[in-house]
Amino acid sequence: MKTFDQLYTAWLDGVLSREESAEFEKQHPELLAERDEMQKLRELLQAYVPPEEMDYGDFFTSKVMEHVIPREPRLLSWFGIPRLAWAGAASLATALSLFVILIPREHIVTTRSGYMAQVLKTTTPDPKISATVDAGPGITVINLNGMERIPDDDDLSK
Repeated sequence: MKTFDQLYTAWLDGVLSREESAEFEKQHPELLAERDEMQKLRELLQAYVPPEEMDYGDFFTSKVMEHVIPREPRLLSWFGIPRLAWAGAASLATALSLFVILIPREHIVTTRSGYMAQVLKTTTPDPKISATVDAGPGITVINLNGMERIPDDDDLSK
């Protein structure tokens, strides 16, 4: 069903069918005088104001149509450049924080610790010398049997 404004505008423009126009005039007889005045005004405007073509008419029409016809809703892309950049920065921050939190640092052996040795072989070319390995929790001891005893006051750091 059309609203009063739609019927009124169509009635003034003479677009309604005869039946619809007669029905509208029967419901609103007070508007007949107004229609006659509008018709006189329309004739005066057509006689004394020549129609001008607007500059940039297509632009004006497109702007009017933007307000008349609603735009289709635009879905936001989940994979836009700004969103991907923020996701990358958040992933890097998460990875760094997990690295700092989860990697234990107190059990790392540095090369500057008090005692550190590297044993390449436990065999000797001399058949009189034998080597035995005693492994315990956190320590490994290699005993060399058959070698001369080193005095306790000798400096072994040389």
